[in-house]
Amino acid sequence: MTNQLKMYFPMIREREELLDEISRKDSLRILYEQLSSETKKEFLDFCTGMKGAKILRDSFFKEVMNPEYAPQRLEGLLGILLGRKVRIVKVLPNDSTRIADETSLLITDIIVELEDGSSYCYL
Repeated sequence: MTNQLKMYFPMIREREELLDEISRKDSLRILYEQLSSETKKEFLDFCTGMKGAKILRDSFFKEVMNPEYAPQRLEGLLGILLGRKVRIVKVLPNDSTRIADETSLLITDIIVELEDGSSYCYL
């Protein structure tokens, strides 16, 4: 597979260059050898620009959209998804906070207020 990103980002290294650097440094070689074959391939694909980061994975998404760091990012996304402006009112502790009624159990992360002033729990 040809790496077309290298044409635009010449600092992206080839797989052989990375493997050579890994093999020359004991600390890198030891860490790399502990990876599974699948993880090694994913790591090399990422470092060579063959594949990008899977930003929709929970860990990436939580960092980028963390309402405690930059609430405007998540407010913007939720506003687009809901088709209305939203404002984050409160970030609930992520220790399984539960809001329950007689028929259901909800686990929620944040409470937002819609532009018309009504509150809405985002799950």
